[in-house]
Amino acid sequence: MRVFRKMLRWILLTAGIVWGLLQLNGAIFAAWVAGGPPSPNPGGWLFVAGNRLAWAAASFLAGVGLFVLLRRDRPASRYAVVALVAAVLLIAFPYIREFIASDACLDSGGRWSDLQCVHSDPSAA
Repeated sequence: MRVFRKMLRWILLTAGIVWGLLQLNGAIFAAWVAGGPPSPNPGGWLFVAGNRLAWAAASFLAGVGLFVLLRRDRPASRYAVVALVAAVLLIAFPYIREFIASDACLDSGGRWSDLQCVHSDPSAA
């Protein structure tokens, strides 16, 4: 049982780091697309970069929190619990952020499309 727990700890830590690095790579790419070559939606790409950055931090925190939490023969550490709670909050952050942004866009009379607010131009009609 101890060997299984030790393997599980290391597997979860490695998975958290690997997934976090993949999300961080996606965040860097999205930020590059937003500011690099001409893009029809730079604001949307920045939105994606922020989301991926939050998921990367959540992944790192979850991996470390589970690694510390699953130590053998020790009670749950406050640091591990705080890391896991922070990871859950960071996972929820992009969804809450998108809901608030789309709600503000719709309240101002715009249309939420491709992670950006589009206001129709009345003079174009």
